[in-house]
Amino acid sequence: MGPSPDVFRTSRRPMNLFELIWGIVPLESGMPRFVAIISTLVIMTTCVHADWPGQIPPDEVPVYVPDGYDPEQPMPLLIFLHGYSPLTTAWYNILLPLQDDAADRGYIFVKPDGSQDAIGEFYWNATDACCDMFGNGPDHVGYLMAMLESIKSSYNIDPRRIHLIGHSNGGFMCHRMACEHSDLFASVVSISGAMWYDESLCNPTKPIHVLQIHGTLDPVIFWLGGLIGLTPYPGANTSIEYWASHNGCSTEATFGGSFDLDWLTFFDETSRWLYEGCDDGEAGSAELWEIFGGRHFPSFTDEGKAVLFDYLDAHSKPETVCQADVNDDLWIDVQDVLEVIEDWETASDSTDVNEDGIVDVIDLLIVIDGWGPC
Repeated sequence: MGPSPDVFRTSRRPMNLFELIWGIVPLESGMPRFVAIISTLVIMTTCVHADWPGQIPPDEVPVYVPDGYDPEQPMPLLIFLHGYSPLTTAWYNILLPLQDDAADRGYIFVKPDGSQDAIGEFYWNATDACCDMFGNGPDHVGYLMAMLESIKSSYNIDPRRIHLIGHSNGGFMCHRMACEHSDLFASVVSISGAMWYDESLCNPTKPIHVLQIHGTLDPVIFWLGGLIGLTPYPGANTSIEYWASHNGCSTEATFGGSFDLDWLTFFDETSRWLYEGCDDGEAGSAELWEIFGGRHFPSFTDEGKAVLFDYLDAHSKPETVCQADVNDDLWIDVQDVLEVIEDWETASDSTDVNEDGIVDVIDLLIVIDGWGPC
């Protein structure tokens, strides 16, 4: 397994969309001109080019691909978000080294860096509490979404198995991404992080699997919640109970057994607390791993990492039937429009959405009408 850099760049040259449409389907193809114009307008209103002038998160992200990667086989993706880090994020190669385990379990693994603030700290603009300390206001949600789209365009990613895991500030950012993009992520795992204190700022649209991992003696992000500066953040129980409620689960946790997650202790110090009875347990759930006596940096044992990846393997998006999703990525967007246009006036099974034997304007309109997540 090795890193493949230069996967994502934060600035891209805007494409000439009319040129793109007619390059795929020339005039002699018989496609009505008004159909091409409609398609172009739809694409122009939905294409967002990543560009962060003045914010400068790194424009190259290393992607760790398992040995034997088969581009014909959809692969799960795990994105790791670092904490508030001085000078470099390389600390996490020692503190939470997960890339080898990800490769062994068949995951593509990505470790982006956030922006760097005035005192050299790498950070994510996650919630009002953490950790845009100088008020720069970078759009890190947009950054991560553009990165994800770039990775999906370069690798065969299973859209049902995209996971986020983050520590501390990265854990806060995992909650933020779940709030804003619950439709895209199968699960988020927050280690020593927390939710928004003001829950009205979190508006997830879909069920999502959420795991909170937290030490009871964390001296940085307190188990019971606290303040960063003058801004409050909720405790571990409050954070995960929000997601239990959102997913229609009981807010009374059930003990699910213990295991040894942290090698700094010599017993099964970590208790699993399950929030059962969820409305759709295949789509969304809530779970808390309480590290008894645990501090801010849990050092995962081999058992701990195995249980973590077992959790990821067991929590994916449910199968969906989405007629207009011609490329089966659980999202109806410009790629689906382009595939319909490329197969114009053929009998392609994949793009003949209404199954009338011909790819035409009716199929295109069905795709446009279904725009967005499945």
